[in-house]
Amino acid sequence: MKNFRLLLKLLGLSCLLILTNTMVKAESEINSSLLSELEKNRQLWRSQAITDYQFIYQQQCFCPPPANTPLKVLIDQNNISQVLNLKTGQPLGTSQFNQVKSIEQLFTILEEAIKQNADEISVTYDPQLGYPTKIAIDYKKIMADEEQGYLIKDLQKL
Repeated sequence: MKNFRLLLKLLGLSCLLILTNTMVKAESEINSSLLSELEKNRQLWRSQAITDYQFIYQQQCFCPPPANTPLKVLIDQNNISQVLNLKTGQPLGTSQFNQVKSIEQLFTILEEAIKQNADEISVTYDPQLGYPTKIAIDYKKIMADEEQGYLIKDLQKL
């Protein structure tokens, strides 16, 4: 009877190891695919050599304003030069610029989330220019309110 219980425990442990190995392999393949897609689109974006542009930006999170507010972001020589609150028409102060992300910064956020093995990552890229148009990251599904989302639209070269 002791040997039978030991055999069952060993069998259960073996199944658990196989399942864990399969899950890690699947996660690795997904991350590899996400990284490959990210690099392909990052290269497409960089090949455009766009340094001056504007876009509508909205971060979606449980964060203080200006998060969750649509903003018009102007980029000059790859740096944020002006941010307008589209609800009020008022510009944000430069001290709030760190809460807004450029296209390159969004690529970096995505890359870090992939490398950190975030539990869920969803991204859509612009087919012509390669920049991310919609990002949703849930770092830990079991945690509440740490999800991050970004919407980018109406990107225009200046």
